[in-house]
Amino acid sequence: MLVSREDLGNFLYCSGLLEEKVARAYEHVSKLVDDRIIGGLLNYIAQDSLKHAGFFKSMAELLFTGLKMGPGDCERAWGSSWRKIVEGAEEILRKNEMGISDLSFLVKDLEKFEGFVAEEYLTIIHAKLIELVASEMGGYLDHFKMILEWIIEDEERHRRILQAVGELIAKKR
Repeated sequence: MLVSREDLGNFLYCSGLLEEKVARAYEHVSKLVDDRIIGGLLNYIAQDSLKHAGFFKSMAELLFTGLKMGPGDCERAWGSSWRKIVEGAEEILRKNEMGISDLSFLVKDLEKFEGFVAEEYLTIIHAKLIELVASEMGGYLDHFKMILEWIIEDEERHRRILQAVGELIAKKR
């Protein structure tokens, strides 16, 4: 579990890598779909996720400079769920086309991912980061809390956007 500054730095850095990979998958799908509204909604999520990735990576560097993490390290820091999510994103990135039925299935999986992100790992990050920052960098606590709370709100918004995308897809069938 996250017990040290280095552990938290590793977890945050790997979270940044994960967010970046998922963002690239959203971005890719947004370009494959033939519906501009759906594509725009998915691209919105992609851009938010890239922003989250940047924040996590910069927080990781702030907490522990010189992080050198690879996929195996991230799986150890995060658990097997990290690898599964990254593999799912990589599978999406290999697609050259996306039909409505493919998109419908994908949206359901992405909704589960967004729920997992908001409920599981951001809660862990929030609690541990606040604990660490409060003890070591108290002057920055309110700023970190604010950004993390916004990211959690963004993830909930992403879930709702995906529900809307699902409704749009259902109307097209």
